[in-house]
Amino acid sequence: MPVRTGYVEAQAGASTLTGWYARLEAGARLRPDLGLFGFAEANTRERMAGVGARWTFGL
Repeated sequence: MPVRTGYVEAQAGASTLTGWYARLEAGARLRPDLGLFGFAEANTRERMAGVGARWTFGL
């Protein structure tokens, strides 16, 4: 199945509550209404990663 559209998003910042953080997310839209993505996030307390799906629809 060909990938129609992809994206990469990167964020970094600081918070007085949690300190520094960094986040990276990348995804691909497989159909006009369905996309898959993966992410990684880190801050001073924890590290996490995951995958997900986005289903969009209109009413």
